[in-house]
Amino acid sequence: MNVDALCAAVWEAGSWLKRFNRKEYEEAFQRYQERFAPLYAQAVREAEDVEGLQKLADALLDALEQRWNKRLLGRGARMVDERQVVVCFLSPMLLEEPDPLCGRFAGVLRQSWADRWPKQAYYITTYEVLRTGFRTSILGIDLTGSRVDPHRDTGGREKKR
Repeated sequence: MNVDALCAAVWEAGSWLKRFNRKEYEEAFQRYQERFAPLYAQAVREAEDVEGLQKLADALLDALEQRWNKRLLGRGARMVDERQVVVCFLSPMLLEEPDPLCGRFAGVLRQSWADRWPKQAYYITTYEVLRTGFRTSILGIDLTGSRVDPHRDTGGREKKR
């Protein structure tokens, strides 16, 4: 088990979080899954049981914490960003995997995180819930353009796309 390779799924927070929006999330999640799902699936298979999953979660969290402690300035912000990657990318990816131990690992990781940092606890959900949760209107204005009346909304001129 290469913990650093597994941690890369979290350490690269900036490149993934900037794509966590309605337009880019679907493609970003697919790329994240292509890159990291095989690593985590193998690590979970090697863990074999709940005790092994706990050791894997502890190793992952130890590595994350060790890196946070090296950077005293911005530690809290880095922790928040990395937690958001775990919530928006890593946990949904694990829940999407066909091996039930991957989903179990998502739960073990969440609980281990909550035990270590209770004020920074998080919840896990599926990719589908996140993907469909983006707003498509603001103040009643449809952002998708699906309700545009070309005569009313463009002054009678056809809207160029």
